[in-house]
Amino acid sequence: MLMNNKVVFFLMFFLLLYACSVEEEKNDNKTFIAKTGLADEYEISKQILDATISKNTDNITALIERGNLALDHYDFSNAFSDAARAFRLDSNNFESRLLYARSLINRPTSTEKDKIVAQGHFLKLVKENANNLDAIVGLANTYALLQDFENANIWIEKALKIDSKCIDAYRLKGSIFKIRYYAVMDDADSKKFAEALFDSTINTYSYITQIDPEYHVAYMHLGLLFDQRNDPLCLDHYLSAVQVQPENLDYKYALAYAYGEFGKEREAMRIYAEMIEQDDTFYEAYCQTGQILQFKYYELDSALYYYSQVVDKDEHHLDAYVNMGIAYQDKGDITNALKNYSQALAIKPEERGGLVTLNQFNEQQEMARSRAKELKKKL
Repeated sequence: MLMNNKVVFFLMFFLLLYACSVEEEKNDNKTFIAKTGLADEYEISKQILDATISKNTDNITALIERGNLALDHYDFSNAFSDAARAFRLDSNNFESRLLYARSLINRPTSTEKDKIVAQGHFLKLVKENANNLDAIVGLANTYALLQDFENANIWIEKALKIDSKCIDAYRLKGSIFKIRYYAVMDDADSKKFAEALFDSTINTYSYITQIDPEYHVAYMHLGLLFDQRNDPLCLDHYLSAVQVQPENLDYKYALAYAYGEFGKEREAMRIYAEMIEQDDTFYEAYCQTGQILQFKYYELDSALYYYSQVVDKDEHHLDAYVNMGIAYQDKGDITNALKNYSQALAIKPEERGGLVTLNQFNEQQEMARSRAKELKKKL
């Protein structure tokens, strides 16, 4: 294929699952909740609480309940708003302080200072109630977010002594192992250490799936970790994630992409077809189908059909134009090949993540011109 799509794939998913550290699983669920009945349930519950609070804006119990509801449904901005208000009303209230601390580290604009302030609140909460798991895991979370993994692990172990199956503690533990593994996985001098971290990460997320077989994000972590190593075991984990959340297009894309990478192109196209039927604006499903048809089966006309569907909906889709250029070039249609390369050249590389450089396009154009000259000689 023209570009290293696997690199792009891993950048997309690893950045998604890595950047948010220990709160990543919650953020990953936002899109899914928005597309299911869970969003409706949230709105109904929220409306009831809205009505209660409208009658008494200082109802701290209702504010805390609405804030926790928002936090549990990944509505972090509204959660922080209610948390701050409840905390101002009664800063000595255990639940208001807990909600405020959790909201500080989850809000979209959270800073390092917010994490330090939240850590102070969690410390006070733990002193007040040494067995409160939310406070203990929250405290461990702040240490992890501040890259103090030693203290994070100390508090994780304290949580697990209270509840040996505390899934939030294991999520955090898995995240820390994963982050540390990513930091050294390409270091030749740390090969044994990296392997140990990899095994620990796998074991932790595997145990999470035993505690909660419906916890889809753990399956995705496992899938990505194995996929990054070109291990077909990733397919089983991606499939498990899809089985838990069959409406999640990102999970389906991961599974379909991996099918294609491991020589199961027909299975990949079947999943892409399901995705298109589910959401015809998921352009990558069209593009990946086109690439399989073009580069695996050499069905150029069928591939061009799928690429045309992409550019009809997204005129700035760089990959589609480039692959159309190659397809037309292989068909001997130099005019349309150059036309599509020119369309690609008109798109600024930085707008598409710098996936293809201008030099690559120029090389393709030169190849097309050379082929045109060869064809003329034969005529």
